[in-house]
Amino acid sequence: MSLEYACGNVDGAKREGMMQTREQKAARLAELKASLLCVEGTPTEVYSRIVGYYRSVRNWNAGKREEFKARAGYSFPVATDQRPAELSSYVLFTRQTCPNCPAVKEFLAASGLPGILIDVDTETGLDAARRYEVLSTPTAIMLGEDGEERCRAYSKSQAAALLVQSQTQETTHPTAALQTA
Repeated sequence: MSLEYACGNVDGAKREGMMQTREQKAARLAELKASLLCVEGTPTEVYSRIVGYYRSVRNWNAGKREEFKARAGYSFPVATDQRPAELSSYVLFTRQTCPNCPAVKEFLAASGLPGILIDVDTETGLDAARRYEVLSTPTAIMLGEDGEERCRAYSKSQAAALLVQSQTQETTHPTAALQTA
């Protein structure tokens, strides 16, 4: 719609030429819907880990691509047999090349819990990972007030779930009422 038409500065003959009939609008709409079916986006580059490093899937050989298609996604279970109500700190194991470590590190830093960061790429960090039996990064070991391990989180979403569960159990746990009374 032109500015002249919107402001009412168009005479009657010109206004009729600008108006579209219902059939013209329906035809234009059908044309746009048909063109929408033919829309092609830009190709997306998918990277995945192969033989220890990340590489574009389209550059893999045929056998590795078939393996990639057959892969099943999984997530580590969050330990629920232990009460996370007493979470007071964490130990986070990370690597410089870990793609998920920065998100977990930022989340836990913003959580308000005190924590220790351990870089597994260093000799002392690798020794600590062996001692705690850490097999992947990121791994956040959530500690209780006594310094004992309560549970582990392997992603930002698991850490968030544990902290939410911890906060809700602190307010609804039966011993919480006794401590405040």
